[in-house]
Amino acid sequence: MSELMKKVREHAKIQGIDNVNIAAHIGTTPTSITYYFDGTNHMNFSKFIRMIHYIYKSEYDDLIIEYCEYCNHFPRAKKAQAVREALDWSMGRWNSELTQHLLDLEKEYSPKTYEIYNLLFLSREGKISLKEFFRKVHYLPYNLKTSDQKNPEVQVLIDLCNMYYCHFREDFEGIYYLSEFTFEKIDKIKSEFLRYSYTICVNEMLSVYYLRSNKIKECKSSADKLIQDDVKALFPFTYLYGLYLMSEIYVFTNYQTSLYYINMAISEIEKMQFTHYKRKYDGMKKQKDFIKIVNEDYEDLCLEDKAERLHYLAMLGDDQSKEEANKVLESIIEERKELTPFETCYKAILNKDLKLMIRAEEMFMVGKDFYYIKLARKFIKEWGGIKESNKIN
Repeated sequence: MSELMKKVREHAKIQGIDNVNIAAHIGTTPTSITYYFDGTNHMNFSKFIRMIHYIYKSEYDDLIIEYCEYCNHFPRAKKAQAVREALDWSMGRWNSELTQHLLDLEKEYSPKTYEIYNLLFLSREGKISLKEFFRKVHYLPYNLKTSDQKNPEVQVLIDLCNMYYCHFREDFEGIYYLSEFTFEKIDKIKSEFLRYSYTICVNEMLSVYYLRSNKIKECKSSADKLIQDDVKALFPFTYLYGLYLMSEIYVFTNYQTSLYYINMAISEIEKMQFTHYKRKYDGMKKQKDFIKIVNEDYEDLCLEDKAERLHYLAMLGDDQSKEEANKVLESIIEERKELTPFETCYKAILNKDLKLMIRAEEMFMVGKDFYYIKLARKFIKEWGGIKESNKIN
């Protein structure tokens, strides 16, 4: 028995978890679990990660490094697959030390997949500019060996990079049209875990297109796939995004449901002890403020985000709030020189400026955001500017 499996089995016993429980959770038999623990059979990554999540719940990233050492006893091809699966999983954990360790291992087995994952990692860490990232992505297909050209995993990774490029350029239709071919390539991948991971990733990207295109039924279908228990266990950040997305879906139609999902997302990120991922955590608190302000509930707001503070003060509308709002607005303009469509909406609310609100509507349209354009249109309708808006459009 390996030291890793001995450690996991002993921890399971302490937790009162037996082989029958583990087998039921990861979809195998108690006998197979016995064989995995005593070293008769090798446990693949998909089963291993589900098992340790079930037994440890959280704080088990160090076990992945030990798992890669455990894989030294695998045939080379199986070890290479296990390392790639672990690397792909780690990209969703935002554990830089773990991902770097797995990247070093991946480089030994596949320089091309290492290159692509490393690009994604450097972009995530802010160690490469978006311009440089997309320049390298553009040239990836031109530098492939014949074997890599036929490798569906390489093809899918390049497609995913191109989807990120589409997202950055707000070319949401580009994501949609590329996804059809990407799903075909995913079907050709041998690894069950990677097929599942890449499918979830494409669905996450598609949800952006569906929401911005105001295709709510399709967006809800994508979101439902992202908030399953198995996604929560394997890809916690994707699960959190799914909850966030559900809060977006209901923001204009069902306040309590929207609030329920964003509260759940905030609660989960705190329980998962991921609050040190400040940008994501702050983004959730900002979204909660947005939901509450849109629905004119001004109790228990956070207001750490300048834009949502402007939103709140503009909605209050009294002289003191207007004075403070103008100071916030000046600060935003000083930082970025120009306003986003949302901030333009808030400025229009502040001054009850119909023409500026119609300008905000145009900005949403130019950005092909046919969902959040509802925010501008809500006030255009309230202020009696429907005919004027239609004339401009």
